[in-house]
Amino acid sequence: MYLPITIAWRALIRERTVKHVLVVEDDLMNARLFETVLRRLGGFDVRVTEDPGEILNLVRSGMVDLVVMDISLKGATYKGEKIDGVGLTQLIKQDERTSHIPVLLATAHAMHGDRKTLLAESGAEDYISKPIVDHQFFIEKVCSLIAEQAATQVHGPG
Repeated sequence: MYLPITIAWRALIRERTVKHVLVVEDDLMNARLFETVLRRLGGFDVRVTEDPGEILNLVRSGMVDLVVMDISLKGATYKGEKIDGVGLTQLIKQDERTSHIPVLLATAHAMHGDRKTLLAESGAEDYISKPIVDHQFFIEKVCSLIAEQAATQVHGPG
């Protein structure tokens, strides 16, 4: 489950490094909101893209600490095939070089029961509904996921 914000913040501050969040979003207004909230409230370095090839190159570079992934991604293609955020998350989670990177799914089309189904299908760590109205909750979720991933790498799972 989530670490309390104070524990998550302390863990991130202890490392004294700026964390890098990749925002995968095809709606310009949502992308700007994510970027602004992550930079101003969270102090994160943020990169925004919706290009599947660029997304995979960035996560493989080792410079991404967390991905905020839009589910729909209208018009996105990878290797000539249409792909959405669930498919991209599956590619990230199936690659041993990137499977450790936490993915936070984001969708404006949340229905009861979607969370469990989307997490199981994609392999993502968590899910958030858009629009993001509670910015502090969003930052807490991001910090917690990054801190949990860092703790898992240091101490192992479980």
